[in-house]
Amino acid sequence: MVAAKASDADRIAEKPPREIAFYLVYGPDSGLVSERARKIAAAFSDPGDPFSLVKIDSSELGAGSTRLADEAYAVSMFASRKAILVRDSGRVDISGRLKPLFTERPQDTAVIVEAGDLKKTSPLRTLFEREKQAYAIACYVDDEAAIGRLIDDEAKTAGIAVSSEARAALIDLLGGDRLMTRGEIQKLCLYARGKPRIEIEDVETLIGDSSAIALDEIVDAAATGNATELCLLLAKARGEGIDAGQMIGTALRHFMMLDELRAEMDRGRPPGDAVESARPPIFFKRKAKVERALSLWPAQRLERAVTVLGEAARDTRLNAGLAADLAGETLLTLARVAAQGARKR
Repeated sequence: MVAAKASDADRIAEKPPREIAFYLVYGPDSGLVSERARKIAAAFSDPGDPFSLVKIDSSELGAGSTRLADEAYAVSMFASRKAILVRDSGRVDISGRLKPLFTERPQDTAVIVEAGDLKKTSPLRTLFEREKQAYAIACYVDDEAAIGRLIDDEAKTAGIAVSSEARAALIDLLGGDRLMTRGEIQKLCLYARGKPRIEIEDVETLIGDSSAIALDEIVDAAATGNATELCLLLAKARGEGIDAGQMIGTALRHFMMLDELRAEMDRGRPPGDAVESARPPIFFKRKAKVERALSLWPAQRLERAVTVLGEAARDTRLNAGLAADLAGETLLTLARVAAQGARKR
């Protein structure tokens, strides 16, 4: 089946077709990947039976492994339906383990693969996009419109209104990871419970402009290759308890923007004009740093940076105890790459 359209992705995740047994959910927004994969798995499993949902890490599916086939064809003694959720780390090509299942579909069993950002040439993505009984669902970082819809949906569920100023501020502050964005909005709704609506002061108090500025400084240091400043900012961020996942989410969103602006430059647009065209607009004090970053990062390296940050977003979410170290190591690696670009100029 062809890749699912972006406009259909949420609908498919909410109510996956019963006749389709195979789903690949992938993309740079690890939070959105996890959210959609979890919804699909829940739709095919029985909430009253924990054995109806099987979770497998791709590291268990190396050469000679029959784990996936064993689980897929096993007959459940209790549940009438079953879902298998495979988390793909990208270290092992699992497409060969899936092909036999496509040939002989398991009865009353759905297989959902949760993956990172996959290139068009990825064997796993190619397999799902060509298979008639499968869906490939891409999960990209939410744009302003998507973040706005998420704010409206969560506020409606909580029974509270949001002022236009507060909504605009949230759109600027959030994004990069769907689960983190949803969590911040839910936290804000809980904080403002009992009030007629969420105001800009509530956003500033709970989410904090100061932390947003700190995150921007960290991201700019990494993107421009200033490792010394980055080390100081990372130490400060750790001391102030800034969330590592939010840090990586901000970096991911920034590098995706750099990737878009770099494409504009490669088509002949002057750097200054490309920066001015950014949406949402770049704060005027950061424009010079963004221009410098664009001069240090060619398109190929930006593409790789987005992939690395997507993987880091997933890893920090799955390894909370190591999140700060993982985030710091990733950002320092990017700073070293940028510094290499500066030396070559």
